[in-house]
Amino acid sequence: MKKIQLFNWMLLVFIAFQFPSCTNEPLEGEFPGQNTPGDTTTGSFTAQVNGSLFTAAFTTASVNVDGDFIITGVSSNNTAILLTASPLANGSYDLNLGPTNNDNGASYFDVSSETFPFLTFGELGGGGTLTITDYNQTDLTVSGTFNFTAARQAVDANGDPILDSNGDAIIQIATVTQGVFNDIAMTFDENSGGGDPGGGGGSEEPVDVDDFFALVDGQEHEDQVLTSTLNMVGDDMIFKVEAQTASGALMRIDIPFDTGLGTFDMEDGISDGTKLIGIYNPNIGGENLSSNPGSITFTQFDTQNGIIEANFSFTARDPLGEDTSVYQITQGSFTVYFEGIEPPALIPFQALIDGASFEPSGVNDTLEITNQEVNGVIVTFITATLENGRTMKIVFPSDAITSGVYPMSTVLENGDETLGLYTREGSSIEFVSNPGELIIDSFDQETGDISARFSFTARNPDGVDPTVIEITQGVFNVNLL
Repeated sequence: MKKIQLFNWMLLVFIAFQFPSCTNEPLEGEFPGQNTPGDTTTGSFTAQVNGSLFTAAFTTASVNVDGDFIITGVSSNNTAILLTASPLANGSYDLNLGPTNNDNGASYFDVSSETFPFLTFGELGGGGTLTITDYNQTDLTVSGTFNFTAARQAVDANGDPILDSNGDAIIQIATVTQGVFNDIAMTFDENSGGGDPGGGGGSEEPVDVDDFFALVDGQEHEDQVLTSTLNMVGDDMIFKVEAQTASGALMRIDIPFDTGLGTFDMEDGISDGTKLIGIYNPNIGGENLSSNPGSITFTQFDTQNGIIEANFSFTARDPLGEDTSVYQITQGSFTVYFEGIEPPALIPFQALIDGASFEPSGVNDTLEITNQEVNGVIVTFITATLENGRTMKIVFPSDAITSGVYPMSTVLENGDETLGLYTREGSSIEFVSNPGELIIDSFDQETGDISARFSFTARNPDGVDPTVIEITQGVFNVNLL
């Protein structure tokens, strides 16, 4: 992440200090266990959590001009360890969070869970030590060791505190030992840790700052903690944006990482963690309320350069129907920045025809790009033909098209139309899009590289053949020059 706004230490200190009388108990549950702790290979991040091995599947680290350091290791099952220290230098840091220390701290948490993290609050018995053993300011790498005890209040499925027989809040403990990270590459943030990011004294380049806004029943959802994380749910990559207020009210948007530009309906039931969905919890003891209905429009969705920008609105309801509360989420918008991900190898052309694969990948299959001038407009035809004669064409005005969403037409007449065409095996009848949609994700006019998605319902334009053919999940990534 370019900017990790995972915790506002002062806010969480305030929350933790609401429970002066507590009973400690060990954290129970399963933790990842494999290999051995103390791995010192380059890029490794390992520890023992309550006696079980924690191995980071990926690690992010950054330091800014003030020396504020943050490092996060995330395991393959979405548990994470986060450490902060300031100013960054070789040496040891006390991780005991409290009224006089909010710069140095540690946390253990589940990035896929909505419960509070375990934090090194001294008031709750937490604390620990982080030792930076090798800070290379030239190559921007860092190595170190850590041990800490972190605590959080136990809550039930409804988010209510769990009390012991004396009526005291039960505090769960996570013990992290033998922590080691080795030669972790860091990013350098030219923005100071405090004040206005654009307040002068730093780089003249603009600073990317995450932003979130929404109204709940007409009142602003004033977030104090803004989090953006990328999680693996099975084989699916899910981007999660969470905005939490000082009172604990939470708004969350789950976004499949392959969503792209355009307007989409939100899931209106209980998500399995892989769906596009909006969630709101007012933190008054009730359930999570999910979008029903809801929609979101992505105006930027660049996973390679690391920026997602969107506008959204939804009605928040209990998907189980047990909580009768209803909230209207309106004027929602966010812009989040993150470390870009190298895209996988692009598929030249692919689609589903009534659910069956259509892809010109065989030896005798062809993919051709031709141009035709219509009323002074250069119209591009991308034609995919399989060996059995089935043909699909995507037609659009290449000299007048940019990133965006384009409804498909049923006829090429003026030259500015977008069409989808399909011819079945053994037939000369060309079925035409009615309706359809072409989404241009990116198009570089100079290099000719274009990436797009499409879907359309193909019908006989003369109405002689009543067959209706559904073309879905279409993509093409080609060069037009």
